[in-house]
Amino acid sequence: MKSRPARRSFLVTAAAAAFLLNAAAPRAETATAVFTAALDEGVGFARGGDRKKASETFLKLAAEYPGEPAILYNLALTYEFDEDGNRYRGDNLNLAVSYYQQALALDAGFSPARFNVAMVWHKLGYLEEAAREYRLLAREGGDLGRRAEYNLALILKEKGLAKEAEEILTQGEGTYDDVSRVRLLALLAEDAGEVGRAIRLWKRALALTDDPALNALAVKHLQALRGY
Repeated sequence: MKSRPARRSFLVTAAAAAFLLNAAAPRAETATAVFTAALDEGVGFARGGDRKKASETFLKLAAEYPGEPAILYNLALTYEFDEDGNRYRGDNLNLAVSYYQQALALDAGFSPARFNVAMVWHKLGYLEEAAREYRLLAREGGDLGRRAEYNLALILKEKGLAKEAEEILTQGEGTYDDVSRVRLLALLAEDAGEVGRAIRLWKRALALTDDPALNALAVKHLQALRGY
């Protein structure tokens, strides 16, 4: 069943967004130069904003070099955008999911593909599917794992599982030096009625960034909490 779409004002989307350049090798070593040139061409179209031409190139490559997950990853990414270049606004997000899943079927350890398919599920409101992929990434650790933990915590918050969300956010070192996590922890504290803790967390968030918009939001929350 499709879950209700989440409020995602802090959703981490920056990771694993880039098209992969020369990320795969064909089965026949003698065809390497031809393959990489064709892949470079498709990536060039994509980075230049011509995603239609890019998808056509990647589709042709996928037919010529079956079993290459990087081609399917790049192809999936082209379907995430609409004609104006807005991500997650395209009419073919289900195609993006399909190609990411095909890439993962070929290489289950292809973390960028897993993160991206989780993001598409998340944006579409399929929270259980997104959470499943985020959990797998979180177990792997690293930068994508940390980003996946954060997005998983957002899903848990929306589902009313605040305690589990907080446990995920407070894992590992450097938790209170990550402004995104501190802000989400502050929101969770607010939801739990922990005013004093929420105030401390919003103050910490203020100390971690010079971003005017983010700091204005923190100040707004602090003002509201002090008048609680």
